[in-house]
Amino acid sequence: MAQDKSTATTPLKDIESHAPESMHPALELAFKYRKLIALGIGAVLACAVIYAGATAYGNRARTKAQAAMGTILLEKTGQERIAALEGMLDSAPSSVRPAVLLELAQASMAAADYDKAAGYWDQIAGDTDDDLKLVARMGRAKCLTLAGKPAEAVTILKDLQGVVGDEFSIPVDRQLALAAEAAGDTALALETYRALAEKPITDKPFIDYKIAQLESK
Repeated sequence: MAQDKSTATTPLKDIESHAPESMHPALELAFKYRKLIALGIGAVLACAVIYAGATAYGNRARTKAQAAMGTILLEKTGQERIAALEGMLDSAPSSVRPAVLLELAQASMAAADYDKAAGYWDQIAGDTDDDLKLVARMGRAKCLTLAGKPAEAVTILKDLQGVVGDEFSIPVDRQLALAAEAAGDTALALETYRALAEKPITDKPFIDYKIAQLESK
């Protein structure tokens, strides 16, 4: 029993007796600083727990905000919807904020408050990735056209023509043609309608009509 006790109480000596000389400093350091190492591992685990908690909190906050927005969209319309969405905008998590802004832009357009809608489209363009940024710029251009500022919309849409991919080229050309026509730029409108007529569109008869209409002027 005494031998067992001795063996149990001298693990470092037993390990050292079977280890090459070059390992002794490392072993000594490991045992000398075992408390610090344990504390370091504890710190890493604590950080992991904190990170997991923060992630869980973020997920809960996002889910809560999404549920609140869903309730607003189901139960409110018009100015009441706009007011409710504006009320949750500041507290919405960053992952939900673009969706709230998008609903505010659309609700403001439906209420014919084009200046406010344009402001929300601007915020979306500043907060989001490339694809949604393009959509936001198109939304702002549409607001400008509807607000009687088609020349400003033309400037935005002409810039977009040079950067959009194929998936956005048709809606950008369509908006540009309408904005140019509203701005009195018949040449640009006609050129854009003709370009549209060469693309795979579903309303070619209407585009052909617009071309004929503008050519007759």
